[in-house]
Amino acid sequence: MEYREGAHYYSTKFMRNSKAIGVLWGVFTVCYAIITIVVFMQDEWIGDSDYAKGPGNFGLWSWCTDSHDGREICRGRLDDFSTILSPGFRAATVFVGLAVITIILCILALVLFFMCSASDVFKICGCMQFLSGVCLCIGILSYPAGWDNQEVRAICGPQAGDYQLGNCRIRWAFVLAVVAFFDSIILGCLAFTLAGKKVKFQDEPTYMNPSVYKGEINSGFIGDTHSLAGSRKSANLQPVLLMPHGPEMDRYSEYSHRTARSNQSPFRGGPYSPHVQHNFQL
Repeated sequence: MEYREGAHYYSTKFMRNSKAIGVLWGVFTVCYAIITIVVFMQDEWIGDSDYAKGPGNFGLWSWCTDSHDGREICRGRLDDFSTILSPGFRAATVFVGLAVITIILCILALVLFFMCSASDVFKICGCMQFLSGVCLCIGILSYPAGWDNQEVRAICGPQAGDYQLGNCRIRWAFVLAVVAFFDSIILGCLAFTLAGKKVKFQDEPTYMNPSVYKGEINSGFIGDTHSLAGSRKSANLQPVLLMPHGPEMDRYSEYSHRTARSNQSPFRGGPYSPHVQHNFQL
């Protein structure tokens, strides 16, 4: 009974912790989706610095510069790829967009928890999160290949080129994209970890192994009552009383009775007293 109660306690604790971690995983998945959407929509990937030729900032598919009268002019349309400045920016737009679509599908797949096994849902979502992270990584690596565009050089200077930023600097959207990539990898690993967690039970404890008890059982002969009681307490065993099943079990053979009488007769030096045997087993 104690083993069953202990197994039930640990299984309940395991399931409670797993559900709490699963809820946190779902919350951070939604946060990752929001971060990815923000990164995709913002035009603050790179921008001017104190040494730039003029004010301006660039995103994946849009960029903004200041006009002569001080107004900000933004260009680039998502539905028209010809307005995107360079092939590097186009590739980054496509792959970051795929990352956004994949993570949105992952969030929609959370509904499968009500219809399928939790382990299968975690595996599906984990694969989607890894795929989203890979697409985001390709987008991040493709984006600097578009820094050789004339519009970028007009802001960042002639030193700007492929993977050379010139006089511009990295803005917060680019940094947030890198953080989102590592977030996707962590979430994918956590999803597969939760999918592989299973509770394993034994049908019954191994009573022959003394190490499962708090006290040790003497493997030798226990002769005195104190040692027997101490071992019984440490092993948590209940005493068993064996009673004779009938007069046949308590009856001696004729030869044994004669021997007992002859040994205890007055002619041998002592009164006769029948020998009584009690069978007790603890």
